[in-house]
Amino acid sequence: MGVIGIWEEGDGRQGVDGSLGALLSALGHDARGLVAGLPLAAELEGLVAQAGLLAAHGEAVAARKAASGEAGFPVLAVLPAGADDAAVAAAFGVADEVIREPVGPAELAGRLGKLLEFYRQEADCCALALCRARQEAALAEATADLSRRVSALDCLSKVHAVIQRFGQPRNRLFKDVIALLPPAMRRPEAAHARLLVDGTVYETPGFRSCAQSLRIPLAGSAQPEAALEMHYEAPDPKQPDIVFHEDEAELALLVAQRLGRTLSRLGAEAALAREREFSALLMDALPGGVLRFNRHGAIVFSNPRAAAILELQQRALAGNMFDDAGFGAANAEGRPLARADHPFARVLATGKPVYDMALSVARPGGGRRFLSVSAAPLFAPDGGIDEVVVNMVDVSGQKAQERQLAHALKLESLGQLAAGIAHEINTPVQYVLGNLEFLANAFGRLIETLDGLAAAALDTEGDLCLTEELARMLADEELRFLLEESPSAIRESREGLDRVTGIVSSMKRFSHPGSELPMAVDVGQAMADTLAVSRGAWKFAADVRLDIDAGLPPVLFVPGDLHQVLLNIIVNAAQAIEEQHAGTGGKGHIDIRAVQNGPVVELAVADDGPGMSEEVRQRVFDPFFTTKPVGKGTGQGLALVHGILQRHKARVEVLSAPGQGTSFVLSLPVANLPEIGR
Repeated sequence: MGVIGIWEEGDGRQGVDGSLGALLSALGHDARGLVAGLPLAAELEGLVAQAGLLAAHGEAVAARKAASGEAGFPVLAVLPAGADDAAVAAAFGVADEVIREPVGPAELAGRLGKLLEFYRQEADCCALALCRARQEAALAEATADLSRRVSALDCLSKVHAVIQRFGQPRNRLFKDVIALLPPAMRRPEAAHARLLVDGTVYETPGFRSCAQSLRIPLAGSAQPEAALEMHYEAPDPKQPDIVFHEDEAELALLVAQRLGRTLSRLGAEAALAREREFSALLMDALPGGVLRFNRHGAIVFSNPRAAAILELQQRALAGNMFDDAGFGAANAEGRPLARADHPFARVLATGKPVYDMALSVARPGGGRRFLSVSAAPLFAPDGGIDEVVVNMVDVSGQKAQERQLAHALKLESLGQLAAGIAHEINTPVQYVLGNLEFLANAFGRLIETLDGLAAAALDTEGDLCLTEELARMLADEELRFLLEESPSAIRESREGLDRVTGIVSSMKRFSHPGSELPMAVDVGQAMADTLAVSRGAWKFAADVRLDIDAGLPPVLFVPGDLHQVLLNIIVNAAQAIEEQHAGTGGKGHIDIRAVQNGPVVELAVADDGPGMSEEVRQRVFDPFFTTKPVGKGTGQGLALVHGILQRHKARVEVLSAPGQGTSFVLSLPVANLPEIGR
C-alpha cells in the first residue's frame, strides 16, 4: 500500500496514533501524521484531512495536486457529523471525496480504496494515451521515412534502368539521369540538379544555381572535374537550419557513385572496344596466319592470312579439326605428320609453347605449302588449357629462294671449276681426235689396198697378178703397223669417251636441283661425282685416297645439298694444300674415309695442309669469315656447309692444329631411321 498523509487538529504527532492513523494502518497503509501548513512531501500518494484544515490550506493542496501531474494526488476530506450541504460543497472544492464522522473502518476502506483505484486507472489511461500518441507519432515518422526510402529506391531503380539502356548516346544518358533527381527530393518544386562530365554541363529544366547546394565528385570516373550538384532555392521552412536532409544527401551520393562507376565502365568499354578494333586490324594485317583451336582441337578462329595460307575455302574438311586428313600435313621429310607430333597436340600434352616447327600441307590444287609453325597454350581460370593459339608463316617462297641460292652457289662453284673441268674433258678428247685421225689414215690405206686387190682379181689377161699383189701387201710394214695399232686406237678412244661421259654425268648429277626433300643417297656415288667435278681443283695439289666401305648404307639427305657440302670441303682442303706447297711443285694428300657408326655414317675428309689455330677453328663456320686474301674467298663456303648439316640434323666436327693438317668429320643420318628429321 502507498504512503497516506493525515491532517488532524492538534500538533500533527497524534495523527499516526489517532483514530484516522490507526484505521489507515489497520487497512495496510503507511499512515504519516503531517503538520498543517508545511509542504506536502513528494513521496505522499494521498491525503486524508479534516475539512477545516483543507479549507485553511487549500492552496497548498492545489499546488500539490498540480505538481503530481498525470499521477494525481487523491484527497479525502473528513467532515463533522452535522456538516451541512454548504460544508460538503466547500470540501469538494478541495477534496476528491468526503466522509462524515464517525469514520468506520469499512467505510474508510471503501471510499479511500475507490478513490485510489480511480486515480490509478486515470493514471493508466493517461499513460496509455501518451503511449498511443507517441506510437502514432513514431508510425507517422516511420511511414514518412519509408515513403522517402521507397521514393529513393524508385529513383535508384530508374537510374539503373537508364544506365542499362544499350547503345544510347552518353549525353542522353546523363540528361535522363539528372531529370530523375528533383522529383525524389523532399521539396521537388524547389530542387534542381546539375551534372558536370566530359567537359559538358547537363542541367534540369529551369535550373537555378542556389547558395543551398550539395556537390559530390564522381569518384572513379577518371575525370577530376566531374561532379553531381544538387540545389535548393531556399531552406526547409519547417527546419531552416537543415539544407539537405540525410536521406536526400544519401540519395545524391548513391546516384553520384553509380554515375562514377558507369563512367569508369564506359571508359573501360571504350578502351576495350579500341583494343578489340586494334586486335581485329592487327589480325587482318599480320603477315602470318593465326589460328585458335579449342581444347578438343577444332578451329574456332582464323585470321584472313591463315585462311589464305591453308586455303580453307577450297578444302573439303570433315570437321575443321587440327588433324583433319584434308590438310595432308607432313613433316619436313615428307612423311605424314603423326597426330602426337602436331603442334596443337604437343602443346596440349606438355602445356609448353612450340616454336618454329617445320611442316608442310597439301594444296587443294596440287603441290605442297611449307610452313613454320609456333603454338602456345591459352589457360582457363581453372588452370587447364582452354585454347591453343597457333601462328604460321608461309616459308614456301623462302625455301624456294634458299634452294635457288644453294643451286646458284653450286653453279658458281662449277663455274669456278669450269677451267679444270674443261681441261679434264679436253685431254681425252684430244687423244680421241688423234686416234680418229690415225684410224682415218689406216682406213685410207686399206681402201687403196683393197682397190688394188680388186683390180688384180678382175684383170685376168693383163699384167696384174693377184698373188703378187697379195704378197706385196703383206710385205708392206706401214700397212701391217696400221692393222696392228687400229684395235688399240679404238680401245683408247672408247676409254676417252667413257671418261668424258663420266665427267658429264657427274656434272649433271651435281648441278641438277633434284628433289627438295631428303631421300636415300649413296655416299660413295656422291663422293665420286664430287671428285670428278672438282678434279681440276685438286689433281695438281694433292693425291686423293678413298676408303669407303662397300656395304655402306645410304644416308637421308637432299642429294644436291650433300654434293654442295662435299664440294666445299674438298675444295677447301685442296686450296689449303696448294697454299702450303706454293712455289715448290710438291703435292699433298686428301684422305677420304666413310664407315657406319650406329645410326649415322661417319665421313672423314682429312688433308695434310698447314692446319688451323684454335682461334680460326672456332670461327671457321662463321658467315663471311675467311683467311684468304681479298678476292680469293667470300667466307660463305663453310658457313653454307654448317647450315645445310643443321637442316638435315647432321653434325660436323673439325679437328685441326697448326702444322698437323685438318680433318672434317661428318655424321650423316642413315636413311632407314624414321626418327631422324630435318
